[in-house]
Amino acid sequence: MGYLAGIDLGTSSVKTLIMTPEGKTLAVSHADYEVMTPKMGYAEQDPQIWWECTVKTIREALAVSKIRPEELVGIGFSGQMHGLVALDKEKKPVMPAIIWMDQRSAVETGEIKELAAELLDAELLNQPGAGMMICSLLWLKKNAVETYEKIRYVMLPKDYIRYRLTGNIGTEYSDACSTLAFSVKNRCWCRELIGRIGLKEDIWPEAGESFQVAGSVCRAAAKETGLAECTKVVFGAGDAAAQLTGNGVTEPGTIACNIGTASQIAAVVDAPLYDRQMRLQTWCHAAQGKWYVQGGTLNGGSTLGWLKKKILKDARPYAELDAEAALAPAGSEGLLFVPYLAGERTPFMDPYARGIYFGMGMKHEQCHIIRATMEGVIYNLKECIAILDEMGIRRNRMISSGGAARGNTWKQIQADILEMPVYTTSTEEEACQGAAILAAVGCGMYGDIEEACRAVVKLNEHPVEPIAQNVERYRIQQQIFKELYCKVKDLYPRIHRE
Repeated sequence: MGYLAGIDLGTSSVKTLIMTPEGKTLAVSHADYEVMTPKMGYAEQDPQIWWECTVKTIREALAVSKIRPEELVGIGFSGQMHGLVALDKEKKPVMPAIIWMDQRSAVETGEIKELAAELLDAELLNQPGAGMMICSLLWLKKNAVETYEKIRYVMLPKDYIRYRLTGNIGTEYSDACSTLAFSVKNRCWCRELIGRIGLKEDIWPEAGESFQVAGSVCRAAAKETGLAECTKVVFGAGDAAAQLTGNGVTEPGTIACNIGTASQIAAVVDAPLYDRQMRLQTWCHAAQGKWYVQGGTLNGGSTLGWLKKKILKDARPYAELDAEAALAPAGSEGLLFVPYLAGERTPFMDPYARGIYFGMGMKHEQCHIIRATMEGVIYNLKECIAILDEMGIRRNRMISSGGAARGNTWKQIQADILEMPVYTTSTEEEACQGAAILAAVGCGMYGDIEEACRAVVKLNEHPVEPIAQNVERYRIQQQIFKELYCKVKDLYPRIHRE
């Protein structure tokens, strides 16, 4: 019997999971790193630090699992989406990676939207947003000419780690589509848009299916990581598609609510449906011939992390904050939080937006502030679900994942605001498991992703149900939340500083 590994390169940490083909986890290891913000609106990370942390977690996971390296037959990937890793002709990074949180290219997004014109509807099915690879590249071309001229290859964050493991450069559909240089409709690079913008034509890697074998562990990587040479490595997927796979969300009818650093509401579709107003995103799924429509927001658990670390300076684990939030009633006694600390992409494409606490009074205590912060994230996701409903996308069941799937208060808030029972799976590391499932398919253990998910993913039977009186309260708060943003949005550019 062989074993599988899933590596998830996130925004705040990398995790490596080793499991059996049936989904039993043998080991999970993680290593943390920081986001660098050298200037207002910048968000960068060092690819070399990603690699060093990945090496550390691979070695630790192998040691904990007690398997022999040669027993590991396949490795898959999940990774933070949208970002830019740029290499020179020697295949060395020319600069730190510009990640999805970066907002420096706000002006360029408008230029690209105008240049894309009819391609938005015909090919891209999404509008540009700051932090997307194509926007960051145009910013470099205009503002960092010497750096731009050195670029020979571009790739997404997880693709760099796979390159270091195999020596091969490439990408796959579910992540490439998030660059906005890719035709989501036809699953290929949008050469017409690249030409209109005037970007280099020869820097874009070949793209394949998420479960396709991209190479094998090379000698240098084997020496660093402790892996066996020739272990198969599949392309992997963007983290959203990997999380959907790890939760078994591969067919229409089930939606997923994931709250990690960012947050997403996603629904699987059999055709490239998209929101004509482009408030939501449509991306390629890791499952072959599938897409998903997503409310992919920039703000999720990061808002609670910001409150915990920077404002409250509270060293307690998140589980204790979740419990404290339960001391405040639903609706936080009128306290509302607009969670746009990093600007926002969905449903309001607004890189200048920032956070707001509204309605604060003398009666409010710390528990209200914690709960209102959590509620604000879900109010925003409710706006995304309203758009899915407008599009006629059915939703029979919702599966919650990410850090918010572990907190009882988080889950109850989701059930009450989104007005759906909240199911969870037995999976603790959804993106890692999704990556390992892709490896299982690539290694021939299963015929396709759907078959693998049926065998590996286990759904917990008892959901968290909505509480009727909370639902009523949240409906009132939801309307105020939406009106609040609309009333202040014109003020945001006036407080923006370069």
